[in-house]
Amino acid sequence: MNSENSPHRPALLTLIACATGIALARLSGAHLPIELFLSLLLFLLSGIALIWFRKYPNILRLSLGLICVVAFGFSILTFQEYRFDHSQSRRISQIYEGDAIIYGKITSDPNASADVISFFIETDSLRVNSCTFAISEKIAASIGHRIPAPSETLPKYGARIKLFATLSPLKPPSNPYEVPFDMKLKEHNDAKARAYSKSIYDLYILDSPEPSFVEMVNIFFRNIDVQSKSLIVRSVQDSVAAGFVSAVVLGDKSSLPQETLDDFQKAGLTHLLVVSGFNVAIIALIVAYLLRLLGLAFRRVRIAVSMIVILFYCLVVGLEPSVIRALIATEFIFLALFLERKPDMGNVTAGAALLTLLLRPYDLFDIGFQLSYGAVFSIVFIYTRLEKVCVSSEWKDSKSTYAQFSQRSLQAGLLSLSIFLGLLPVFLFHFHRVSVVGLIVNIIGVPIAGLITVLGFLLLPISIISPWVGSLYGESLLWLTNLVTFIAHISSGFGWSVLQLPRPQTIVIVLYLLGLWYMVNSQTVKTIVSRSLMCGAVMLALLFIAIPFSSSVIHENGKVSILFFDVGQGDAILLTSAEGKNYMIDFGGINRNYSPIADRVIRPLFQAEGIRTIEAGFVTHMHIDHYGGLKSILESEHVHQLYTSGERTQGYAAFQLDSIIQSQHLSVERIHQGQEIRLAKDLSVFVLNPESTTDEVTMGLSSQGMNHNSLALKVVYGNSSALLLGDIEGSDEEALVHRYGDFLKSDIVKVAHHGSRTSSTPGFVKTCKPKYAVISVGKNNTFGHPAISTLKHWVHNGAQVMRTDKSGALLFESDGKTFSQVEWQ
Repeated sequence: MNSENSPHRPALLTLIACATGIALARLSGAHLPIELFLSLLLFLLSGIALIWFRKYPNILRLSLGLICVVAFGFSILTFQEYRFDHSQSRRISQIYEGDAIIYGKITSDPNASADVISFFIETDSLRVNSCTFAISEKIAASIGHRIPAPSETLPKYGARIKLFATLSPLKPPSNPYEVPFDMKLKEHNDAKARAYSKSIYDLYILDSPEPSFVEMVNIFFRNIDVQSKSLIVRSVQDSVAAGFVSAVVLGDKSSLPQETLDDFQKAGLTHLLVVSGFNVAIIALIVAYLLRLLGLAFRRVRIAVSMIVILFYCLVVGLEPSVIRALIATEFIFLALFLERKPDMGNVTAGAALLTLLLRPYDLFDIGFQLSYGAVFSIVFIYTRLEKVCVSSEWKDSKSTYAQFSQRSLQAGLLSLSIFLGLLPVFLFHFHRVSVVGLIVNIIGVPIAGLITVLGFLLLPISIISPWVGSLYGESLLWLTNLVTFIAHISSGFGWSVLQLPRPQTIVIVLYLLGLWYMVNSQTVKTIVSRSLMCGAVMLALLFIAIPFSSSVIHENGKVSILFFDVGQGDAILLTSAEGKNYMIDFGGINRNYSPIADRVIRPLFQAEGIRTIEAGFVTHMHIDHYGGLKSILESEHVHQLYTSGERTQGYAAFQLDSIIQSQHLSVERIHQGQEIRLAKDLSVFVLNPESTTDEVTMGLSSQGMNHNSLALKVVYGNSSALLLGDIEGSDEEALVHRYGDFLKSDIVKVAHHGSRTSSTPGFVKTCKPKYAVISVGKNNTFGHPAISTLKHWVHNGAQVMRTDKSGALLFESDGKTFSQVEWQ
């Protein structure tokens, strides 16, 4: 691109420098006072040097300016981390992780899910261990409930409360690739700690004081939002259509069924269901058109009114991060028009993004931030170039219907392609998949969604004026919403609609962006095609010389790895061979709402690592905390073989599991003591327990009886080994000592029965002599696991005791000599 034709975009350079500083602070884990001091010192020194050398060449001043901004971005995030680390609530929750009494005011509308009520508290004081601390900080509170609580007992926004709860610190994810819910509370909501209460009756509403002016304004806008939703529901009879209109107009997709949400996600149309720059731009155009229609002649007055209406709308739908970003960008454009300056979209968008990062530096790592601003930058920097090269001037100047239709169709295709190419790294890094069909579907879906958004906005005033006319008007929306949901449903049904890929390495993303920039900066269509082929050839060459495109936690060439997932009170173990083949031993349990823990803990790793096949799975015994996640794994991954002790049990979960095993014609083999299963070269599993396979008559076995029949396995790779004991009892351990003796010696022992006092007998522990004793156990479980006596036995015999409730997931690797722990964070 010629420099003389390139617009001057200082905000873009400043944004890149600031984002670089924030990213460096995150990568380095900066949070100490010395790091904050040094970054501020560098900022001041580079700023002084910039002023001192103002008469020197531009390149020197530009370099100093960028260094100054990078240092400032570094200091912003460092300050936020320092502020979080030194908050009183966090320190108290780290030192005393237990029961507390919290006094404060509710600062959010309570959100009731299937089994928990969650809200935020602005604390007045905390009382822990007979000590009271006057603290004014935000805490994320959640209250468990199994039955609907009486409405009069639910807390209200602004109410002052007293809450008896368990206080705990916000923690990073305890499993690889797990969604960092606690970190989102910290980074998006400025929460400092978490509080959990088991019952709604542990909460006491002290009073509901008169709301302040700010709270009254907030309540006013929330009431408008609620009334707008009720108007849409009354006017649009179909629940799915009403939910879709509420989503595109008000950003509320809670009324949409999960099946519809899944269809939109697979079809690559999820962005239509959130309020973003797309929705804000539409309402800005509607307002501008209506003001013109009303004959308002003064241009600046129209702009000022439009700015106020946009602000009003954003306050109604709620100032979520995506709404704030859209608001800032739109107001920047209006401000430029008000000052009679032609806004450059690249510079305006960069300025809005820069302001967002200055106010909320954590947003740089937010998926919504990357998607929303990435889409705009894709349009500005990719689409404009492709449109200039690919759409000929003859088409633009032609008046024929065919030429106009061809031009519009090509522009729509180029727009969809530009956004797809620009956001591809974001989708791969965060979601580990790409909606291939979305490239085509967006060409059709976006215009229809835009029309629904326009009609949806107009539906509100029409319904207020005449509910009867509003219901007739809603019928047109019903047809359009049925059309777009039908398109999403059909598109998501194709087997190739979603392409699953592992998370790419950072260097691959950088190479991709450089190749994309090289392709876009072409002068002809022929050049674009040739450069695209050249970039593709380079990527294939890198793949051919064995440079891995994806980063991996569990796969390292020539090594065997064992990953003990943190699934709470349960077991789930992933064994990976040196050749990259994967095996599972147990699959975790289920949550209080009966959803598999595997969906939240195990499957994210499979998606990020590109694991599609499990060579073999072992179910140690039929307790729900060991087999509860198997159904989810069978539905999402291809399992070649399943090994069990032959145990059967009753219950709905077991019935569902049997059904899916039969429908997939999965091979299930009963195994017992004395068998050796060769998994790969130099990698074998020896079955140590039970003595013989059980059969269907064991349905009546007690819980302890099932434990006795649990599989006990020894994984052997070269001279290294790991003993995986399931839930066997002490008598079974003694029998193993008698039968196998020194063969039980292992580098790792997965302690039996989550560290129960009924296992880990002294003679067995002394015989095993492991380097690591791993206990897979749930935090604050009701069983009292692990027992103090069990911990003493392992520690006194020289084992390093490691617990998933304390350390999270535990990863070990072996080169054939010994297993050693590896940090995965």
